[in-house]
Amino acid sequence: MGFLVKIDTNGSQPKVLEELIEKKLIDYVALDFKALPDHFEKITQSNLFVPFEKSLHLLLESKLPFEVRTTVHSDLLKKEHIQRMILYLKKAGYTGNYYIQHFVNGTTTIEKLGYSFKELEKENLSTEKIKIHFRG
Repeated sequence: MGFLVKIDTNGSQPKVLEELIEKKLIDYVALDFKALPDHFEKITQSNLFVPFEKSLHLLLESKLPFEVRTTVHSDLLKKEHIQRMILYLKKAGYTGNYYIQHFVNGTTTIEKLGYSFKELEKENLSTEKIKIHFRG
């Protein structure tokens, strides 16, 4: 039917992602970058950083357009965490847009979270090759 296909993923299934790319079944990917390894399990209650990392490198090696994004709650991720995540992306060779999305209250989560403060929006976190955008 000619529709473009976008997938949203946490990167936990790099083999599936690789197959979709090889078969040219997707046109765009939004990859969730939850946290760095030292914080990943606390944020996600999983040990899926290595698969995420494989998915990121797979996307970097492909010619498929993609974005990286992080959902932030001020109780869980601070400015320093985001700065280290940006540095990680830079070292991995990522260039382009990095979207910071604010956690939206009203849903049940792993732990009770209050309202997230949006102090990150006051910061200029962009680098020469990675442009930070705020959503929500």
